[in-house]
Amino acid sequence: MVNKNPKVYKKMLENNHTLPYKVRVDGQFFDVIVYSMLGKIAGIIVTNPDGLTVDLETAEKVIIEVQKYSFYFDYLKKRAQLVKERDSITAERIESVQRILNEKGLFGQKLQSEMDELNLALEVYKQQQRKLDIYQEDITLLNEKVESQQEIFEEDWNNAEDLSLAYAMAAYGQSLYLEKTRDTRKKMLKWTQMHGKMLPAEQRRALSKLAFVLSEAQAGHIFDQIISLIPMLENGLQLNLNQPIPARVKDYGKAYEAYCRVYEPPMEKIGPLIRNKKA
Repeated sequence: MVNKNPKVYKKMLENNHTLPYKVRVDGQFFDVIVYSMLGKIAGIIVTNPDGLTVDLETAEKVIIEVQKYSFYFDYLKKRAQLVKERDSITAERIESVQRILNEKGLFGQKLQSEMDELNLALEVYKQQQRKLDIYQEDITLLNEKVESQQEIFEEDWNNAEDLSLAYAMAAYGQSLYLEKTRDTRKKMLKWTQMHGKMLPAEQRRALSKLAFVLSEAQAGHIFDQIISLIPMLENGLQLNLNQPIPARVKDYGKAYEAYCRVYEPPMEKIGPLIRNKKA
C-alpha cells in the first residue's frame, strides 16, 4: 500500500501543489503534496525523495512538523484573508484626519475624557500597525528564505517563533484597545451628527472627515473584523482578562511563548486528510 505514485490518490477535479520546501524527519527529506477543491484542503500525501508515497506513520511525523511551522503564522494568514491590506490603509487614513481630536474641549466636558481615550486608542492602532507591517515583511522574507533553501533550518524555527510572538503581541494589544473604544467611536459619530453643524467651518470640515474615516462602513468595519479575531489569539491560553491592557498584553506574551513551546497540532482534525496508507 506504500511506495506508490501519489497520482493514485488524486481525486477527480482536485488541484494539487507541492509545498515549496522539504521536511526533514529522522535524517531524511520528504515532500508534502496538498490536494484541494474549491479552495479548501481535501487531502495530503507525503512522498520520499524518489517521489513515492511513504507509510502512514512516517507521513504523520512529517505533517506534524509542517503544522507546527504553519501554526506560527495562522493568525497572520487569517487576518490577511479577512482584512487584506485595509488595516494598513486605514492607519494611513486615520493619520491624515486625526488632528481634530487634539483640540481640547471640542466635545464638552462630558465626552472629552472618552474622546481622549479614543485618541489614545487610535495612536496605539497606528503604532501597532506599523509594527505589524514590519513583522509581516520579515515573515515574508523568512518564508522566501525557506523556499529558496528548500528546507527549514533550526535558525528558521527560532526566527519563526520570535516573529510569531512579536506579531501576536502587537496584534493583541491593538485589538484590545480597539475593542475598548467601540462604544466611544459610536458616541463620537452620533455627537458629530447632532452638533457638528454648530462648529466653525474649519473644525466642522475636519470633524466630518474624521467621522467619515471612522464610520461603520470604513474604519469601523475593519476594526470590528480585527476585534472578531481576539478569540483566535487567546485560543488555548490561560489568561486573566480583568487586568489593565498593558499588563494583560505582557501576560499574554508569556502565555503565548510558553504555548508555542508545547504546541501539538490537532491531529484528530488533520489525520483524516492524510491519504498515505499503513505499512
